[in-house]
Amino acid sequence: MPLEDANDTSSDDIQFCWHCGADIRYQTQSDICDNCQAPLKESTRKQIFKRTSPVQSIKCWRCGGTTSGDVCGICGSPLTMDGVGALRKKEEVTLEITDRVAVYSPKDRQFVPIEMTFDELKVTLEKYVELIDAQNTEAGPLFIVRRPENSKVTFAQLRKESLFKEKYLKTLIRNEKINPEIQEITIRFFYWKPDTIKEQFKFKKIGWNIGLYLATIITVSLAGWMFIRDNYTTYDFRGNLGLDIFLFTFSLLAILTVHEFGHYSVSRLKKLDASLPYFIPIPPIIPGTLGTFGALIRQKEPFVTRDDLFEIGIAGPIGGFITTIPIFLIGLRLTYIVDIVPLDPVPLADIPTVLLADGLQYLGFATGIVPYYDPTMQMAVMHPMLFAGWIGFILTGINLVPASQLDGGHTTRAVFGGMAHRIVSLVFAGLMILNKFTRYMGLFILIFSFQPHPGATDDVSKVHWSKNIFLVLSWIVGIVCLPLPIGQIQSLLQ
Repeated sequence: MPLEDANDTSSDDIQFCWHCGADIRYQTQSDICDNCQAPLKESTRKQIFKRTSPVQSIKCWRCGGTTSGDVCGICGSPLTMDGVGALRKKEEVTLEITDRVAVYSPKDRQFVPIEMTFDELKVTLEKYVELIDAQNTEAGPLFIVRRPENSKVTFAQLRKESLFKEKYLKTLIRNEKINPEIQEITIRFFYWKPDTIKEQFKFKKIGWNIGLYLATIITVSLAGWMFIRDNYTTYDFRGNLGLDIFLFTFSLLAILTVHEFGHYSVSRLKKLDASLPYFIPIPPIIPGTLGTFGALIRQKEPFVTRDDLFEIGIAGPIGGFITTIPIFLIGLRLTYIVDIVPLDPVPLADIPTVLLADGLQYLGFATGIVPYYDPTMQMAVMHPMLFAGWIGFILTGINLVPASQLDGGHTTRAVFGGMAHRIVSLVFAGLMILNKFTRYMGLFILIFSFQPHPGATDDVSKVHWSKNIFLVLSWIVGIVCLPLPIGQIQSLLQ
């Protein structure tokens, strides 16, 4: 059937769904087929047909929720061409097993039949929540429920239901509009069978992690060599080149590794599948680069609760920050003391101010951590380990910015929800663009701030009250670790 038939509202002829061929002239909705849930608007169809690969964090055309993949994880509507194919497979499944349910599997990117009836699922759910409505839709089972008195406890008990664990069913709980006037709590299900430990740590799966880490050691060592060589030349002295390169490389990679394994270890403690860190090596072709763009881990399994989202998000910066402090202090102690050499003055506006690093430097001079020297004849030169610690503070500060997919964005999303997260992301992206030292990172964040954060599978239950305190503390740490344009502001005021 030609696509135009489904959207030709001016015709008096019978209209048919382009996907299932159903008569749609007398249906209740104009944008989707009542029979198969396929989109009927031509603009929506064209948008879906243009997508040939899974999408990431977009707004579903049907339910308006934030989702990823080929099929909406909330309502089951197709988002890509493969999603349309998955919908057809779903129809075949429901024709074969009419008394059973089928739910979407994000890992398999298709609907999976579940060996249980819709009534069994409904009765099991009624043990925990009061049902307002229950539907076995083409997009999978949908339940509209009343808000429990203690949603966090109730939904935690629901997730522990043995039948759901046996069938590998995970819940997707949202507070959403079921029509333009009414907003209720909805519960949907998706299929998630976790990999075994042996499968998770196959060499084929972790080979890239190991290879990228080894490559990053090489590129960071090269960056350290370039920094140290320039120091030796600029200040006309010679140190232990091999030791200095080792200390720089070890220090910077220690900060990055502890940060990433902070995320990874908390994910594993919460029994959520996550990849090992993927380090990003960058050849230090441009002087001043660090030989790496950092690292990331892939959260293979969705965050279950907003508390999980907060704790996994904050674990990385906490680990990296705690590692950075002793590295910075040891670097202060190893400060080079050299004879004064003539240098061109550096404009005050070109010097970033990292408040915590400056404070620790003052402490180092006051307590004797920095070796004593005669300022009339000598000068202090930053040791490579001190430089690595200084970079570590800046990385901590940037990661704690409450925006987009940064760690600070995760914690902000967990505490305040989706709408507030998007507004805060845009505000802080703008502030970072105004800061000359974070301008490019701000532009990067701005681009991704327009993509909604997926949140947790239980997006209804709030975080524990203590998370508000930790969030404020993380903001304070972020401010004192960011490179601030204080010198530039002072120059403008003079």
